[in-house]
Amino acid sequence: MKPLLPADILPNAEFVAHRPRLERELLQVKEARRVAVGPSFTLLFENRATVRWQIQEMCRVEKITDPAAIQHELDTYNGLLPRTDELSATLLVEYDEPSERARMLTALRGLHDHLRLEVDGSAVRTQFDADQYNTDRISSVQFIRFALTSEQADAFCDLRRSAAIVVDHPACAARTELKGAVRGALVEDLLETRG
Repeated sequence: MKPLLPADILPNAEFVAHRPRLERELLQVKEARRVAVGPSFTLLFENRATVRWQIQEMCRVEKITDPAAIQHELDTYNGLLPRTDELSATLLVEYDEPSERARMLTALRGLHDHLRLEVDGSAVRTQFDADQYNTDRISSVQFIRFALTSEQADAFCDLRRSAAIVVDHPACAARTELKGAVRGALVEDLLETRG
């Protein structure tokens, strides 16, 4: 997926003036890329629109206007964009009760070995951000990638073939089929990575 450039970022005043409309548009983009896996896992898949919003919001909140500082934000957030034949997402591990959350974030150690994308029966192992890895407990927010082979990407784009997000951790197991509008949005994103 092509990285965002300084020209893609609106000046703060212009962004603020159009923010209500842009936020409504972004919510539609995000909704089409939100995947619940069981009651406790949510994946929010990233693309140019979601990353652009994060940069715009950071510039607005931090009042960033200096071109070098904007470039720093671009360099940082462009790292969230999926690369060729890849999907990237923010994984949220959600437990409402604080004591249960603390217990489960410890119990779910090793999740990086138990979360995958399955495409037509072929497993795509999840790549977790190594900087977020902790041997004692997992973080409730993780950045992950699914790097597909070209054959897996072709199969994912063929809507007649199955695709699912699978968690098979001993402390929690769940499976969600990717279909309908979500699958269509992710196919668009995957195709965009091919440029």
